Amino acid sequence: MSIDLTSVPWDQVVENLHQGIFVIDKNAKIIYANSFLSEMLGHPSYELLEKNIFEFFDNDSINFFKEALNATTDTIQQDYELKFTKKDKTTLSILIHITPFFNKKYKHIGILVAMQDISARKSMEYELHAKLDLQQKSELATLNIMEDLQNTISALTQAETEIRKKNIELQKINSELTSARKELTFLNEDLEKKVKERTADVEKLLKQKDEFISQLGHDLKTPLTPLNILIPLIKEREQDPKIKELLDVIFNNVQYMKNLVIKTLELAQLNSPNAMFEFHDVNLFDYLHDILDLENTLFEGKNVVIENNIPAETIVQADILQVRELFDNLISNAIKYSKDDQVKITLNAKRKDDLIVISVKDTGIGLEPNQIQHVFDEFYKVDYSRHDLKSTGLGLTICKRIVEKHGGSIWVESPGTGKGSTFFFTLKSPNKIVLQNSDMQTLM
Repeated sequence: MSIDLTSVPWDQVVENLHQGIFVIDKNAKIIYANSFLSEMLGHPSYELLEKNIFEFFDNDSINFFKEALNATTDTIQQDYELKFTKKDKTTLSILIHITPFFNKKYKHIGILVAMQDISARKSMEYELHAKLDLQQKSELATLNIMEDLQNTISALTQAETEIRKKNIELQKINSELTSARKELTFLNEDLEKKVKERTADVEKLLKQKDEFISQLGHDLKTPLTPLNILIPLIKEREQDPKIKELLDVIFNNVQYMKNLVIKTLELAQLNSPNAMFEFHDVNLFDYLHDILDLENTLFEGKNVVIENNIPAETIVQADILQVRELFDNLISNAIKYSKDDQVKITLNAKRKDDLIVISVKDTGIGLEPNQIQHVFDEFYKVDYSRHDLKSTGLGLTICKRIVEKHGGSIWVESPGTGKGSTFFFTLKSPNKIVLQNSDMQTLM
């Protein structure tokens, strides 16, 4: 029995298909859409009609679909995978089948498109690809781990062999060290014995040196004493000016020898480990004020100005006699090396932690960098050309020893020749004393 296909209600068949069916004209406008397409895209049928199909594609699919339409001619049918955008802005993965559409006169009037939602399939494919990728990576990681493990085992085996060799070497070295330790113990005991013997010898020599210097000083001063007395008496009785001039030269040299002996003895005493200092809390401002009052008489008739800018509450721990010697040497040194016997000396002090930094600044001849390096050396003179018999070359060396015996340090700064010098030294400040004078600045 044959079926009359012309009597089949094809519109109902198409309407009930579980595929999205739509027809577009040559301008890509939708002229037919079945119910399933409406469900797929979330648009009622009336919203789809007369719409341009490109409104429902993403950007990539629009270009792809245009190329597909151009490629679909005559009766050629094509399948494509595209992305459709639903009304709620979500995206569907769609498999479309494109067929040219003709009227009864076989005139090409549009395109018939059948759509199938393959989102679930694409999701499964993505998951499958992800799992396969993960599996491949896992297998690769396992291979890498196995390779690393093999390398590690090989390295450990090699390291174990090396350790065994090192242990044998260390045992040998340890045995040698044990022998060396015994030898060193014996040598150390012998060395300690020799050090004690040498120390006793050195102490004996130091004692002999001190006794020798003391005796030498006495022996040198003994013949100088009558010369100091007799030369001025002879000069008074002498009438010849030339002889008087010679007597002055002799007297000055005798005075120089006397001062040299005194300074040498003083330096020897300071260098001695047995030198004893008596430390007291000294108000430096008051102490120097009294000293300067006494010495001002010595400066009368000379262009010497001394300013005591030390704050009134400056307290230091010091041996009074040694500090007197220290300031005497620094002040006399400033006067001695003044320009044209004109000099201004400024005394100052500042706190730095538990120390007092004292400065003696002058306007004298100044120092060059190479002179600063040697100014505290024994018998060093800044200007040998002056032939100054008043200078022994030991004054600043004695200053250095005095400061060091006080646990301090001394140094000098000068901007250069003709620009004066500033001597700095430190003395300890008693912890119980807090300097309150506004002039006492903290050194940075």
